Amino acid sequence: MTILKPPRYLSGTIIYLSFAATGVGMALPGSVLPILLAQWSLADRQAGLLLFLGWLGSSLGALVVRPSRVRSLAAGAFLAAIGAVGMAYSSSWSCFLCMAVFGLGLGLTMTSTSLLQASRHPLRRGAELNRLNLVWALGACICPTLATHSLRIASARAIFSFLGLFFALVGLWTLLFEPDSIADSTNRTPLRSKWSLALWPLTLVLAIGLPTGIESSMGGWIAAYVQRTQQTISTTVTAGSCFWVGLMLSRMLASSILMRRRSERLVLIQSLCTVVAGTLMLIASKASLGMLAGVFLVGFGLGPVYPLLLAIALQFSDNSAIFFVAGLGSAFFPWLTGIVSSSTSSLRTGLVVPLTASVLMLILGLRLARLTDPVGLQK
Repeated sequence: MTILKPPRYLSGTIIYLSFAATGVGMALPGSVLPILLAQWSLADRQAGLLLFLGWLGSSLGALVVRPSRVRSLAAGAFLAAIGAVGMAYSSSWSCFLCMAVFGLGLGLTMTSTSLLQASRHPLRRGAELNRLNLVWALGACICPTLATHSLRIASARAIFSFLGLFFALVGLWTLLFEPDSIADSTNRTPLRSKWSLALWPLTLVLAIGLPTGIESSMGGWIAAYVQRTQQTISTTVTAGSCFWVGLMLSRMLASSILMRRRSERLVLIQSLCTVVAGTLMLIASKASLGMLAGVFLVGFGLGPVYPLLLAIALQFSDNSAIFFVAGLGSAFFPWLTGIVSSSTSSLRTGLVVPLTASVLMLILGLRLARLTDPVGLQK
């Protein structure tokens, strides 16, 4: 259906912008969560379910990518657009369905974009995927600031509507101008093998969903937590930015020459310890500076953990079941945080969920560290 093949630089720019927009989309519900809680009169338990459905939809989106990466990308962009517009005009009950559609579209868009760009750059696939990873983190990083400035002149409805319009345009661009690419069907994994988890050690299967779960819990709840504790807009915005900035910086460092010369084992253990220390500081501190430092350390420590665990997993198999397990962690932990928060009437207590996950991740990580390549970090 491609009408005209665009210049490579223009096509690449659109692809990168759309991938950055998925980062914005994943961080946006957490960034405006205090507004959504008031707008729809949601309790923390319901807000946790809202975040759960979004991340679960994102996980499922990774499983429905078709051999045509371009059509999958277009379908994901259109679903994200429908979900975003639905979030803008939904009620306190329809928002859950719209959030699930929004997450499904984002997951489908992210996965198909990664596969599409990997196939277009076979000789520098690692570098291309790393750039996409950084672009996504950049979008998530600037989302809290963009959301706050937008709320001064508009509403959450306008923000979701604008994002929906952007994804709709991306879908149209993809259908009309991006050359199609069909994956080699002979290399596809049989369905039974794709869903098998017996290919990986149990310790790895248990650990792979923890970093994504902590990331989604912190990204989803930090704005609401800081607002209730500090009750200042500037600190609330800065806290969300600190988390995503820490995540982005650590991923940049993890792909640098300096980090490649270090042991994977050392990087993994140091990162896990940083996550635990940051989470403890965030929960224990009541001062703005301590909370901001804690949330930055959590993000900075989390950055390299999932890529390292994924690198270990790929030593055993490269089928997609392990990606789905990782996605389930990102869906369940924000939900559990909301449930604990509502049950105890304390979001501070709710954050014990990601704290427990970080301690468990450290314990499992110490056992997995011996499986890492001693030569160095291979992202």
